[in-house]
Amino acid sequence: MGGLRPSRKNTQSRLEEAADAKNVESTSSETPPSSSAVESSTKPLQREAWTARGTLLLKFHDAISLAINSPEMRRKCSEVASSMSSAAEEEPEETSSTLVNHEYDAEATLIVQNKHKRDNDVRDKALAVGFCTFLFLRGVPIVRNVVARRMAAASRYKFESASPHQQLSGSTTLQQSVQQPARESPSRLRKFLRLTLDITISAAMTVLSGTFIFTPRPSAYIEDMSKLPLVKGKSVYAEVVCPPLLNEYKRTLEQYGGRWPVMSSPSSSGATAVATSAAANAPTLTQEDVSLNIIRKFAENCSKRIKYERAILEEQNALDELEKKKKRLGTVLIPRPVPEDVKVNIDEDVFFLIDDADTAKDGKACIE
Repeated sequence: MGGLRPSRKNTQSRLEEAADAKNVESTSSETPPSSSAVESSTKPLQREAWTARGTLLLKFHDAISLAINSPEMRRKCSEVASSMSSAAEEEPEETSSTLVNHEYDAEATLIVQNKHKRDNDVRDKALAVGFCTFLFLRGVPIVRNVVARRMAAASRYKFESASPHQQLSGSTTLQQSVQQPARESPSRLRKFLRLTLDITISAAMTVLSGTFIFTPRPSAYIEDMSKLPLVKGKSVYAEVVCPPLLNEYKRTLEQYGGRWPVMSSPSSSGATAVATSAAANAPTLTQEDVSLNIIRKFAENCSKRIKYERAILEEQNALDELEKKKKRLGTVLIPRPVPEDVKVNIDEDVFFLIDDADTAKDGKACIE
């Protein structure tokens, strides 16, 4: 009729639990906060900013690595490699393979040059470490023996009385004692074992330093990669890597209100006294900031390539009004490298240089 009523015992137990909970809350409010709570509430903003930089850097690395490891990139690279190998074997005739070879020859040459430069740099540094280690291992025993001999020789000097003939000349002679303790020279086997051990340690230092210490950072590879869209001819990296990179750059600007979240490194050219003093007072860039600025330079070079190809297409379309050409980025054959004086404002131009509708279809960008 009137519904179920809670029992008096259950009501009393609930009231007691509520009172206990209220007492716990009052006790926790009166007691001072623990050290862990203080640490969590007073975390420095620099660590949070560093975490944001690291997350942003990982997003760009993922976009670049996905583009490089894509099937389209592998197919393009295999075509260029096969055309270059066939062109080297065939007669110098105007075949399709030689045409492809000439179109991508500048980019392939720059990739090989960058790789050789990095490998030679690592090799020279590793060999220098191994050579210095060998000199140190061989020089320490020699220096020790020389010091021991000099100390022993200094303790064996003595003054002797001069002869009557020498007393007339008024001079005294300092003679070294003839008696010298016999020293046992190390055997040939011992010398050979020492030399073998020194060579082994030096070779190990060379290999370890070249593998772990002087290995180029990922930013070095991206810095070399950022110059590839500026080469003459066609560019596979401009066709495959630039569109996802520019789209990720656009999303980053939209996330941070239209501005690049990392402070740019001060340029050495044309720096005034005011700019130099401001750069000296500015905070030091971290490794993540440097890598992000290199990626920004990569996006800027991609934008230069787009503008330069667009200018070439406009000239071609002006000559041929009947057939309007629309080509993908990187497939326009440019006669010379992209000039350095191509002006690009990457933070503004990126919003209209690449169309998301075109890149969403097959991951490539088209220019008109």
